[in-house]
Amino acid sequence: MPRFPDHGEDRGAANGFSRSQDALGNSRRDLNGRIDANNDRDSISDVDYDRLMEYPDDVDYYSLLGLSRTPPPTDADIRSAYRSLTLSFHPDKQPAHLREAAKQQFEKIREAYDTLIDPKKRTVYDLLGAEGVRREWSAGGAMGKGGVAEQQQVGVKALSPEEFRRWFLDTMKARERKVLDSLVQSKGSISLAIDATSMISADEEEDYVYIQLPTLRPSSYAIGYSFRTPLPSFKELWGKTDEGAESETDESEKDDDPSKQAIQSEVTFSASIGGKLQTPMREARFLYPDGTEEVKRVAMPLILVAQNMSLGASINHGFRNVASTKGLFGKLPLSFLEGADASITGLVLPFPTVEAVVAKAISPFPGTKPLIFTFRTGFFRSIFQSLPVIGLQVTRELDVGRTVYCSWSSGTLDWPTVIRELLEPIVDLGVPLDDVLSRPAQTSKVEIGYISAPRKSGAIEDEEDEDEDDIDAPATRKREVGAAESWQLQVDASPQGGGLSVVYGRNLFSHKGDEKLRSEWSTEGYHPISQNHDARPVRLEIQTTVGIDLSLGWHISGTRQVSDFTRMGLGVGLQGNKGLVVSVSWNRLGQKIKLPIAICPLPLVSAEIAALAVILPWATYCGVEFGFIRPRERKRRRLELAKRQRQLEKQIAKRRVESQQAIDLMSEQVLRRQAREEENGGLVITKAEYGYYPSRDKKKKGDAGESKVIDVTIPVAALVDHGQLIIPREVIKFQMIGFYDPAPLRPKKLKIWYRFGGKEHIVEAGDSEGITCPMRSHLISG
Repeated sequence: MPRFPDHGEDRGAANGFSRSQDALGNSRRDLNGRIDANNDRDSISDVDYDRLMEYPDDVDYYSLLGLSRTPPPTDADIRSAYRSLTLSFHPDKQPAHLREAAKQQFEKIREAYDTLIDPKKRTVYDLLGAEGVRREWSAGGAMGKGGVAEQQQVGVKALSPEEFRRWFLDTMKARERKVLDSLVQSKGSISLAIDATSMISADEEEDYVYIQLPTLRPSSYAIGYSFRTPLPSFKELWGKTDEGAESETDESEKDDDPSKQAIQSEVTFSASIGGKLQTPMREARFLYPDGTEEVKRVAMPLILVAQNMSLGASINHGFRNVASTKGLFGKLPLSFLEGADASITGLVLPFPTVEAVVAKAISPFPGTKPLIFTFRTGFFRSIFQSLPVIGLQVTRELDVGRTVYCSWSSGTLDWPTVIRELLEPIVDLGVPLDDVLSRPAQTSKVEIGYISAPRKSGAIEDEEDEDEDDIDAPATRKREVGAAESWQLQVDASPQGGGLSVVYGRNLFSHKGDEKLRSEWSTEGYHPISQNHDARPVRLEIQTTVGIDLSLGWHISGTRQVSDFTRMGLGVGLQGNKGLVVSVSWNRLGQKIKLPIAICPLPLVSAEIAALAVILPWATYCGVEFGFIRPRERKRRRLELAKRQRQLEKQIAKRRVESQQAIDLMSEQVLRRQAREEENGGLVITKAEYGYYPSRDKKKKGDAGESKVIDVTIPVAALVDHGQLIIPREVIKFQMIGFYDPAPLRPKKLKIWYRFGGKEHIVEAGDSEGITCPMRSHLISG
């Protein structure tokens, strides 16, 4: 019979406590060493920071019961694991001095069992974890009192696991959509131009340029606001779904296919006004006490001049699953709208206008990337006065993030003379002379462009297409993703002229770009947005335009995210007759404020002044970024690491005690089971260790060269069932009953020595490897 440590005796428990206390001290020194090493560097390792901040606090229910996530365990597997643990941890089966510890352990096991045996709770647990289960089953949650489940006409409890998963994902998507709509449902913008051209003046005689404190004067303004709301569906117009077609289609496939999901139409209301800010002057007569009079021009209150205004609404709709509907849209040629997106925009101010846009992707040949055709037509005047403006744009994606497009617009066209003369007795076609200047004419134009969007971090290229000899390819791709370079080139031509515009953008001062807000819920599951702990980058954009007369315009801007939803920016550029303009912007969830400040009139703009306007703000920001923001960020991260370190120390101490209590509770039961295995020549665990083993081929200094292991003989022996030991690969080993993590953030191994059929065996596995015993390959030769 194998010899096991007597954990039932006080001396054995004390020895186990001493070993665990030593391991805890090593873990604390390990954490302190890693953080102190990080503090000595200029920047803390992102890998260590992320691993430490994401270290799990909650116990994994699957690992607690010794079950694998994939394939999902059956109800029989869950009940078998629960009964096996109940034999060792039920409080009624323990002596009085261990009953309280057994009660605590049993409550954890019971909570894990109640969650995993319930298909609905297990679905939520797989998506959101234990905290998600408690939240959704509490008051206000989806399954709690007053939740969405109580408001359903059809009981959620009657749904199958697959149907409940789809229902829960739809519920979470609707909740997320509601929150997002409350944040971004409305958009507003305010622009206030300020005239500060008095800051720079020139002396033409002495050829000097003077810089002085300017007098700020508001010159123009622009205000815009829009909000969107769902548009009610009109079943009388669209028709009902064809029940026959629906019955032939698998319902689950329809629900899971995003292309067949109905897209709710939306209507957007918008209004804007803009113009100049003027201070009118008026002559006033002043009468002094000595009887003299004087006439002076005095400033009157500021007035708003509305030169541009708009008021209207637009309706957007996506045509999906049109072919299976009855009525008008189920027949040719309107069924061609399948997969198309359409919008109709109507303006009341400044003059009545209606514009319709239809976009549809068409693949000319099977297996090729589609061409996106966008057709638009606008009625800017009465149909009796001029023809509608027609436009067509063709877009094609060359590669991921790379697109070319070509667009054409007819502009305002008069009715042909032949048609006007032909219909003159019936209707008078053409624009009346007294109405020619009331509405601006649309000019015809042609545009050809190329867009290269930034590469996303989630885009993975085909490894087979990569050069195997290019070892720097992964690092190059990482730099490209972090830089997020983008290009946009456009050539346009019209009867009034043409030009070339080039826009270049990239991120500076960071290896990771800001991830755009996206939905965390989809029909496939929950995909939370990972937090970016790296320094926030500055988005640099350079725009240059060259006219057909070689006139040059340019604009350089930099924006930076200053909080979760807020960005601020600073730009410098040459804007037509306004001269040199410095603009300050603020943007938060669709709300924008922009302050363009004209600092130099166009005749005085020179290369030296433009360079000074660019270099001075840039140097100031670099000083703030590296002299204040970066040191403050490093200090904040050190404080967070120290706080997280203290939390882990307490957590390790608590789990060490729980581990020792679990070993004391299961020792007697495990020893009896191992004795039966020994008598039958079965699987007997003679020794098991878990922890960090330093690698032998590398010389490491300090704590990295010391092994940190704990004795897990009893916990591993408790997993032996009918002469077999199976530890799935997905199980988190340090969260199994009787285990704890002796070396956080270190790669650990589980080593097991066992006897089977009278022969000695040994096996070891890392944290991401599974173990199956007995196996012939584990046999110790000799």
